[in-house]
Amino acid sequence: MRLSIVLFVFLILGACASQPGPAPMRIGNEVAFEMLQDQYSNPFPHEDNMQVLLFADDMQPSRDVRDAMGRVAADCYEQGRLVFVANVSGMPRLITRLIALPKMRGYGFPIWLDYEGEATAALPVQEDYVSVIHVEKGTIARIDYVRGMESVMNVIVPLCGLKAEQLALLF
Repeated sequence: MRLSIVLFVFLILGACASQPGPAPMRIGNEVAFEMLQDQYSNPFPHEDNMQVLLFADDMQPSRDVRDAMGRVAADCYEQGRLVFVANVSGMPRLITRLIALPKMRGYGFPIWLDYEGEATAALPVQEDYVSVIHVEKGTIARIDYVRGMESVMNVIVPLCGLKAEQLALLF
């Protein structure tokens, strides 16, 4: 009897562990982020305004997004037209709370965080690239992948414009 219970438990665990993740989102899929919070624990309010969603699944692409977002006009991300989403589910909670969140709070723009990994599990990704997901009326209209901070800037500056201090550097 005990042996059959142990075998049953291992069969169930094996079946659960081998189930594939969700299929990647595609053009026409709805984007829903009700469960996300920013680095200040605010709920995600921008479902209706979102035009470009940036998602990076690796450290360097995340840095590229961070550096680019720090240079664009703040009203773009404050109004929710530009959204940066990060999956922090793989990070130990203690590290997230004590190190990552305080650092993110100093960035000056919202980063919408997925603590469980469920909201971002189906987002399309390519290793070492930033996923640029164009959203129209809550659904995915186009998906691009860019690499490097300049490429991210090429996507978001036409949408957002530059901060005044960035414009001053050009003249």
